[in-house]
Amino acid sequence: MKLPDLIKYDSSLKMVRNPEWPEEILAISALDALHPQSVVFIKNAKLLEKFIPFVDEAVRLKVGAVVDEKFYLLMNAELKTHLDKLPWILSSLQVPMSLTLLSKPFYDAKMKGLNLQVDGRQMGNTDIDPSAHISQGVFIGENVKIGANVTIMAGSVVLPHVEISDNTTIYPNVTIYPFTKIGKNCRIHSASVIGGDGFGYTYHQGKHVKIWHSGGVIIHDDVEIGSCSAVDMGTFSPTIIGEGCRLDNQVHVAHNVKLGRGCVLCGHVGIAGSAVLEDYVVLGGKAGVGPDAHIGMGSQIAGNAMVNEGAIWPAGSKLGGHPARDLKEWMKGFAYVRTMSLKETK
Repeated sequence: MKLPDLIKYDSSLKMVRNPEWPEEILAISALDALHPQSVVFIKNAKLLEKFIPFVDEAVRLKVGAVVDEKFYLLMNAELKTHLDKLPWILSSLQVPMSLTLLSKPFYDAKMKGLNLQVDGRQMGNTDIDPSAHISQGVFIGENVKIGANVTIMAGSVVLPHVEISDNTTIYPNVTIYPFTKIGKNCRIHSASVIGGDGFGYTYHQGKHVKIWHSGGVIIHDDVEIGSCSAVDMGTFSPTIIGEGCRLDNQVHVAHNVKLGRGCVLCGHVGIAGSAVLEDYVVLGGKAGVGPDAHIGMGSQIAGNAMVNEGAIWPAGSKLGGHPARDLKEWMKGFAYVRTMSLKETK
C-alpha cells in the first residue's frame, strides 16, 4: 500500500509531510521493533519519547508515522525535530482508531493468502526432517519447518509458516497458529494454544472494534508449557517466551508480552498485554500482571497477587497482595487487619 491507500482505509487521515512519498508501506511496526517500510503510531509525548532512540533506525528503514494531530501541532521544537526526520507523516484526530482501521488491511495482506485447508505435505512445500515423529491425525500447514527428532502427537494442528526446532515435543491436541517459532528441546502439553489472536479492541461509537493481530510468537529453547495454556500472538511484533521458562497448566500470556530467561509461571497465572518480566521472575498460582507492567530480574510475586497496570518494580522485588506491594509490608498490613478483627469480635 502507498500513502493514498492508507487514507482510503481511514478517511480521517491527513497528509502532513511528504505526500508524494513513492515507496510501498508494507507493515505496521511497534515503536521498539521496526520493520522496513512500515508505519508507527504516536499519540502523545510518552510514546514519542519511547520512539526517539529508534528514530535513526526508522529513517534507515524508511518508516513513517501516524501522529495525533493536536499533539503534532502543539509539540515543542525539540520533539518535532526528531519526528520530522521521518520520510513521511500523516496526522489523525484519533490515533487508536486509525491503528485499528489500518490493522485489518495489513493483517489481510499477511494472513488471507494462507492455505489453511490442504496439508502442506500434500502440497510439497513443507521442510520436515526425516527423523521427526508425526502421528496420524496431525495437520501440517504450508511452509512449515520441523527439525530433527521432533514429536507431534495426534490431533495437533500446526498452521502455515510455523517453525519447530530439534527435539521438541508437541503433545495431543495442541494448536499452533501461523508465524510461530518454537526453539529446541521444548515441551508443549495437551490442549494448549500458541499464537492465537491477542485480546485487543478499540472502543468507538458504542462498539468494541477489533485490532487485527499478526505479530506471531517466538518461544526460545528449553521451554515447557503446561496443558490448557495460551500464548497470544503479538499485535505487530512477536510475543516472546525466553529460554528455559516454565509455564504451568492454565496459564495465559497475552499479546506483546516479553518473558526473559528462566521465568516460572504457576497455575492460573495471567500476564496482560505488553508486560515485561525480566530473567528468572517467579509468579505464584493465580497471580496476575497488568498491562505494560515491568518486573525486574529475579523478582517473586506471591500467589493471588496483582501487579497493577504500568507498575515498575526493580530487580529482586518480593511482592504480595492487591495491588501488589512489598511482601513484608503486605504481610504486616494483613496481620494488623486480622488483629483488629479479632479485637472487635471479643
